Amino acid sequence: GAPQYGLRDVKVAAWNATNDYGTEVDIPSVQLMGTTLATVSAQLEGDDTITASASRAVGGEVRVRFGSISIAALEVILGNASTASGSVQDHLMVSGGDNMPYIGICGKALAEEGSGDTHVFIPKCKLMGDLTIAQLEYGQFAIPEATIAIVDDATYGLINVVEHATAADVAIPPTNIS
Repeated sequence: GAPQYGLRDVKVAAWNATNDYGTEVDIPSVQLMGTTLATVSAQLEGDDTITASASRAVGGEVRVRFGSISIAALEVILGNASTASGSVQDHLMVSGGDNMPYIGICGKALAEEGSGDTHVFIPKCKLMGDLTIAQLEYGQFAIPEATIAIVDDATYGLINVVEHATAADVAIPPTNIS
């Protein structure tokens, strides 16, 4: 699965409960999936030196940048269902006070050497910051971007990095991990 090059695919799914996810939805023309592990740490000082250090993984953050507005992906991330009627193909409304749901997200990068890949699976996370749904601009594509906070999942933890000798499809959760 190494060295990894680019970003081939990212999918999101509603987190319904531990080990239970909704239908996977593709992030179209995905440009970025960046994952950062957050830690809490401290140092014990005494006797004119550092006598102990402690550090614990506590959460993290995922940044995702879409290549176009996707109502299907926004439905999962925002927890709202879209509607269609008459000449309106799809309509997604977000209201003040809407609660953001937990979701799972998984991204895939192909190996530059060999036929493998690497998947990064975040089992439980939630939109906690601003979401740039669209920046509509002359001569540019609309590029939504979200920063999503990672929460520990009882079964799959915070972050899973999975290497395959032969490239595999993105699944939430990835096949054969426990």
